[in-house]
Amino acid sequence: MPAKKDPQTRLIDAAMDVAAAGRWHDVTMIDIAQSAGVDIGVAFDHFKSKADILRQFVRRIDRIVLADLDPADFNEPGHDRLIAVMMARFDALAPYRPALRSIVASGGDLGPADTLRAIKTHFGSMRWMLDASGFTTGGLHGSLRVAGMGTIYARCFKQWLEDETADFGPTMAALDRALSRGSEWDKRIGTGISRLSRVCGKIQKKCDRFAQRCRRADHTEQTSPSAENRSTAP
Repeated sequence: MPAKKDPQTRLIDAAMDVAAAGRWHDVTMIDIAQSAGVDIGVAFDHFKSKADILRQFVRRIDRIVLADLDPADFNEPGHDRLIAVMMARFDALAPYRPALRSIVASGGDLGPADTLRAIKTHFGSMRWMLDASGFTTGGLHGSLRVAGMGTIYARCFKQWLEDETADFGPTMAALDRALSRGSEWDKRIGTGISRLSRVCGKIQKKCDRFAQRCRRADHTEQTSPSAENRSTAP
C-alpha cells in the first residue's frame, strides 16, 4: 500500500489538478482543499494563498531536478550541462503542462506583493540551476548572470508550453541559441566588470594615499612649534 501523502503535497497536487480543469483565476483555496481532501484549517496551516502553493510547487521542481543530478556530469562544459539541467526542469514540469497553461493564462492570479515574492522565487531557482551547472552566481557578475538566465528561461518556458514534440527538440534548440548569445554577453560583462574593478581599485588607492597625506599634514601642523605657541598664547 503506497504511503499516504502529507497535506502539503496533497494540496499542491490538488492545485495542479483544479488548475488543469479550469481557469486558475476562478480557483479558490476552498476548491483546492476540498479536491485534496484536506480540512480548510489544515490547508491554512500550510498555505496562506494560491501564490504560496505556486512558490512551493516551484521549490518542488527545484528539488526534483537537483536530486536527479549525476555527479559524473560535473566535468562537462558549462553550456552543455546547463542545457541538460534546464531540459531536466522541463521534463519535471511536463506532467503539469495543462495546469501551467491555465496559470500562465491568468498571470498566476498574483497581486503586487505576491508578484515580488514570485520573482524572488524565480531568480532563486535560476541561481540553483546555474550553480548546479558549475557557474558562479556571487557578486555583481553572478547577479547579472542569474537575471539573464531568468529572462532566457522565461522565454523558453513560453515556447515549451506550446511544444508538442515528444522530445521538446524545438525548445532545446531555442534554449541552445539563447544560451549561446547569453554566453557572449556574459563574457563581455565579465570583462567590463574586471576593468571597472581595476579602475575602482586605482581610484581607491589614490583616495587612500590622499587621505594619508591629509592625516600626516594635520598631525604635523598639530605638533609644530608654531602650533604649540598658539596653544599657549594669552
